[in-house]
Amino acid sequence: MLVLAVVVTALYAFVNAFGAWMVIRRKTWIAALFMLAATMLVVAAAAFISVVPCARVLLIIGLVLASLASFLNARIVLGHITPRNHLIRAAIAVLIYVVAEVGL
Repeated sequence: MLVLAVVVTALYAFVNAFGAWMVIRRKTWIAALFMLAATMLVVAAAAFISVVPCARVLLIIGLVLASLASFLNARIVLGHITPRNHLIRAAIAVLIYVVAEVGL
């Protein structure tokens, strides 16, 4: 389960890095928030591998930042929020946390 948690967390970080790339020319601060979330998720994935005690905290921070960046992107850049998309993203974040919790 730990390997699955690391892989899924890294994929979620890649999605956030892609989000930063998509929005960099429109709103740089939202892109920076996406990249901060991606960075936190990569650090959390590395912390899972090396069994650092603060891995859960890093993962929670990364997941919350990713959800916040996605919401702000929809609100400010796109101008339209689709609640279903954000609920799905939140469900995926909770699922990642549960997989990581079981894996540790």
